Amino acid sequence: MEGRENRFIAMPLAFTGMGIFRVWTETVYSNSMITFPTQHDTPFGFTAFNLMAAVILILLALNAKRVSPLYNKKWVYVVTAATMVASTCLNFLSYYIPECAAYVGLIAALSGAVGISFIILLWSELFGCLNPLRVGLYFSGGLIVGALILWLFKGLAVPWLWVCTCLIPPLSLYCLERAYKLLPAEERPRLGLLQQPVPWKPIAIVALYSFAYGMCESVFGSVLGIHSGLGCVFAAAVVYAAICYKRDNLQLALTYRAACILAIISLIPFGSFMPFGDNISSFCALASYTFVLIAIMVVLSNLTYQYGFNAVWLFGIERAVRLVSVEAGAGMHKLITLPDWPPVLDNVLISIIVAAMVVIATKFFLSEKQLTTPWGIVLKDIVGKEPEDSRARIGAKVNEISDEYGLTARESEILLLLALGKKPAQIERELYVAASTIKTHVKHIYQKLDVHSREEMFEMLGITENTGADSGPDPFAL
Repeated sequence: MEGRENRFIAMPLAFTGMGIFRVWTETVYSNSMITFPTQHDTPFGFTAFNLMAAVILILLALNAKRVSPLYNKKWVYVVTAATMVASTCLNFLSYYIPECAAYVGLIAALSGAVGISFIILLWSELFGCLNPLRVGLYFSGGLIVGALILWLFKGLAVPWLWVCTCLIPPLSLYCLERAYKLLPAEERPRLGLLQQPVPWKPIAIVALYSFAYGMCESVFGSVLGIHSGLGCVFAAAVVYAAICYKRDNLQLALTYRAACILAIISLIPFGSFMPFGDNISSFCALASYTFVLIAIMVVLSNLTYQYGFNAVWLFGIERAVRLVSVEAGAGMHKLITLPDWPPVLDNVLISIIVAAMVVIATKFFLSEKQLTTPWGIVLKDIVGKEPEDSRARIGAKVNEISDEYGLTARESEILLLLALGKKPAQIERELYVAASTIKTHVKHIYQKLDVHSREEMFEMLGITENTGADSGPDPFAL
């Protein structure tokens, strides 16, 4: 058994970039400490920014075949950095020269929407190249780093905040470039599968939770926002710690169970009978939403990682749905809280709607055995005969065999890595477990499949040695 001193997993700083770019969003477009005239004195505020970003994401998703992959196109990096910095400067400029807001408000929102759309998809492509454990680790770790930076930003004078915010997009993109240098060339993004229908279950879950989150308007009201709130940091820290200490027996399904419980608790009107009660409700709502976002990131990344789906297409649709659903929920909140309605009735209606959204979303979660299952996709519909479909064929076959022979989530993950040609030392590094643990899992896989060598296992999977598997002696032969 590994010692406690070896339990902590050090996260490469390069992979924190996905959390770092969230600093830009909260500072420029959901900053409760600064009023930007471009957003408050024009129609181009946070809502317009979100909706513009949703439209751009959908356009990129629909044109994924033309633009994918994004990571190896230098112009994408230039456009992303330039538009995000331009949006930052225009918003801060309106703070000092309010009369210019009417002229630059639209440009600020549109350029920001373009930049945030590209940077979201750039990082999503990278996460689609990682196994589920690494996705959960790096995404949650990035959220914590982003929150820490935001806490530091809260104490900056406006001129320094302006300068530091302009540095965030280039810093995130630099991290992205460094992260790709840590990724073997053969594992980097490719065009991938562009299939219909969309994996509807995770998209539906995102829509339901985002709508519910938009209705819980209290989480937007404090100095700490969606990316820096204590609930967000708590949820991310719990996932990170769980991966470190339970890496071999980790059940990421606990994230959505915790999300459901916290979402229901957040509906209790603590503020009506105890001091700082509203903060408790906000904490629970934000922690719940963060748990869901981590789970969905794992789900969608695995669809790209295991089945070869196109990350631009998949994440573009998911993030667009998320943004629109949040705004729809906020709009519903405003509709319900009209002055003519009694406050008690307002709270009851909001609680009923939010609870219904959460329960339905949790039922969708529970309908799948693991976070790494196909999530509403009919696998036989995505498996083609073209060479570029080989990832989908392998992933589908691994899923089929795992279900048929009762493999655990970790055994299924190791079987996939073996099928993709990973060597024992590579699997050990990817899953952060000892070589002896890997050998034990493989032994159990061989026993369950009733095979005695790698060749027999590959034959069962319908693949040959030239798919990239190690052609040397079988280190797991029984």
